[in-house]
Amino acid sequence: MSPPRRSRAALLVCCGTLFLGVLDGAALNLALPSLQRDLRLSTAELQWVAASNALVRASLTLPCGAVADRFGRRRMFRLGLAVFVVGSLLCGVSSDAVSLIVSRGVQGAGGALMAPPALALIANLFPGAAERGRALGTWSATAGVSAACGPLVGGVLVQAAGWRSVFWVGIGGALLLAVGTRLLPAGVVAGPPRRLDGLGNTLAALVLVGFTFALIDGANRGWTSPAVLVAVAVSVAAAAGYLPAARRRPDPVLDPAHLAVPALRGAVLTAVVAYLALGGFTFVNTFYLQQVRGFSPLATGVLTLPATLGTLVLANVSGRLVGRGRGRVLATVGHLSFVASMTLLAVVVTVDAWLPLLLVGYLLLGAGMGLVNPPATNTAVNSLPRERAGVASAITSASRQIGTNLGVAVLGAVVVSVLAASGQPTGDIARVTAEAGDDFSTALRVAYGLVAVVAAASAWATWRLLRPPAVKEVVATHLTAAPATTTPVR
Repeated sequence: MSPPRRSRAALLVCCGTLFLGVLDGAALNLALPSLQRDLRLSTAELQWVAASNALVRASLTLPCGAVADRFGRRRMFRLGLAVFVVGSLLCGVSSDAVSLIVSRGVQGAGGALMAPPALALIANLFPGAAERGRALGTWSATAGVSAACGPLVGGVLVQAAGWRSVFWVGIGGALLLAVGTRLLPAGVVAGPPRRLDGLGNTLAALVLVGFTFALIDGANRGWTSPAVLVAVAVSVAAAAGYLPAARRRPDPVLDPAHLAVPALRGAVLTAVVAYLALGGFTFVNTFYLQQVRGFSPLATGVLTLPATLGTLVLANVSGRLVGRGRGRVLATVGHLSFVASMTLLAVVVTVDAWLPLLLVGYLLLGAGMGLVNPPATNTAVNSLPRERAGVASAITSASRQIGTNLGVAVLGAVVVSVLAASGQPTGDIARVTAEAGDDFSTALRVAYGLVAVVAAASAWATWRLLRPPAVKEVVATHLTAAPATTTPVR
């Protein structure tokens, strides 16, 4: 196989595992009402089931990038795929909330092991700026397409074989583990491998876990409950302690100097907001369509097709244009598409909303995802020197998971709080029915309006920040260049 063909085959393997991991989480949202009835889960437990995978991935992606640099990217990619398959099997046989939440975390650990080495391998397989831009555009488009296809796939699986079948799709990863990873090259990594930062990673994980716990349980326990206040205190203390700790570490898990690069900050913001919008929308919209409007899982999946089509069409266009230096415009327009989608839904969502208007809102959301994903990844990887491609790829992967986690936690908390204020028993989203449909629709309008405001602010910030800098300027201004040595990747 000639090198170009082998590179394309390796890209296909990397994108295939990404598609599998993202699809699993997106499909799960369609199964949540069925899962809740079967396992008798509370709202908080449902949110933890939806968020635990993304939370673990967000916590572990950056250190896993360092592990992959040290022990070999291909080796860690294979290990991550194996862990993901084991996690999928455990999810499929779970019988209670705790086992399912833990098993979702195992899946997340597998995803964290796979994503950074995959992106770094792509960056090194395609050294030219234009071809690397197209390859990264394909990777990013895969993430958006799989997230958009998830609800339809989930609806078909739940309707045909029940909620457990959603997790069996992870077994398909075993085929990629046995066959596909043989196509991944050994390659080389420029620069010495990074040292692990146990303290920094622990503090970063405490920030994420504490903040997520406060959002999810605050809406259910009460915002001033002792457990929530302790979680907030832990999160704030960990965040305050991270910067001084990072300054003393030779290789911090997230170097503050990296976020001094404006383009990288813009890429992180773009990824977080995009997946906050998609993750939060998918979580709450499932209950609206199935339990308020009375649609079956399959019908719910079909109704989300406009989002899938919007992502499919525009992700391909965006992936091609991003290699031509149009990422800034694409990302900004994508955010404006989020604003239009969320504003429309915030206006029209009722217990008997006209379906064509809802479908237009879904289409605009999918279009936004298709537009913002490729420029976010491409800008992040190109905003740092090539020897730091693994760092940049890990940062953008973690940003997506943080966004998904925030979407489920924030929109879920908003909806539960509004339901509680409306007099619904404990504001229980898990058991909302058509009888509570008016209150639930009001809660959705508040949640969608909040996302529209966030997306509008992000559109302005994206336009200002997403200016791809020259690598030499980045090195001279913000970073200390790594020594020009190479380390074999196994």
